[in-house]
Amino acid sequence: MLLFFAEELRVSERKMRNLAHMPVKGRVAEALLMLKEQFGLTKEGFINIELSRQDLASFSGATYETVFRVINELIQEGLLILSGKSISIANEQKLSRLTEDIF
Repeated sequence: MLLFFAEELRVSERKMRNLAHMPVKGRVAEALLMLKEQFGLTKEGFINIELSRQDLASFSGATYETVFRVINELIQEGLLILSGKSISIANEQKLSRLTEDIF
């Protein structure tokens, strides 16, 4: 039981550190990867949850405007594909590189 709570605390501390120190692009990338892991994919390959940019901004700890800009950058870099509010990860490997620990 103690090991379980120690692991939960470690994960929580890592998330808080990343929220404070990771660039916004990395936080948005991490949020998208977490959502994909949690909700899975649709038949078409989109993350199985539709989020507004405001929801994604709140989830990643950024402003709406910044998330909007970052998503457009990720689309231009070929990492994401959008269809309305649906988001598909086109290059998961490159996206996950943005989330690597900075310490």
